[in-house]
Amino acid sequence: MNIIMIVLGSIVGLLLIAFAARMLSERGKMTPLETREVVNGIFAIKDQFVNLYLIRGKNGYIAIDAGMKAENVRRELENLHIEPEKVLAVLLTHTDKDHVGALSLFKNARVFLAREEEQMINGKTPRFLILKNSLHVPYTLIGDEHTSYILGLKIKAILTPGHTPGSMCYLIDDGYLFVGDTMSLKAGKADLFNNLFNMDSHRQRHALKSLKDIPDVKYIFSSHYGFTDNFEKALEAW
Repeated sequence: MNIIMIVLGSIVGLLLIAFAARMLSERGKMTPLETREVVNGIFAIKDQFVNLYLIRGKNGYIAIDAGMKAENVRRELENLHIEPEKVLAVLLTHTDKDHVGALSLFKNARVFLAREEEQMINGKTPRFLILKNSLHVPYTLIGDEHTSYILGLKIKAILTPGHTPGSMCYLIDDGYLFVGDTMSLKAGKADLFNNLFNMDSHRQRHALKSLKDIPDVKYIFSSHYGFTDNFEKALEAW
């Protein structure tokens, strides 16, 4: 019996090592932006292999996601001379750790989350086998096509399931589309996100097709693959 347990333990250990190696390999393909003001009033914050974004509004900032580690995000914000307390809203594209890990930094922010994503943090749906996402701050649930105005900015939520069941894109002022992990951008063209991290790439494919019909988009900002100012080129194949 002990031998069987040892063998099984060894197999599980090898599988975990192989999975970790694959994760590192996939992350190595990602091309996040360096911390800077990308376009007027929109700032990319780099935290290792992921970007969060800040959008300047009236009397404060809206964040798209929160990054992974508070100390990293704080340091990058200091480089931009932006105080975390000035972030008054966080729009979460989904609840993976690299998108929510630094939420505690934004103590004055109201957090918004897709209603379909709540299953990822309430124990109903695991992320990987038995691994589960978590969220340790109060949040407000919103649905597909939800439109609101925060800090003088128009925000439209667009549900794009696939990476997770509640992956959400946000269209700001009708021209700036923040897509989280709903797509990768390679040579300015949209593609599926890394399949290893997608929970349902088939659903993501349908979600990508739905985005191409949004009118008047000027920019697409992704969480791991930079941005593009050519919406038509990015989605012409979809």
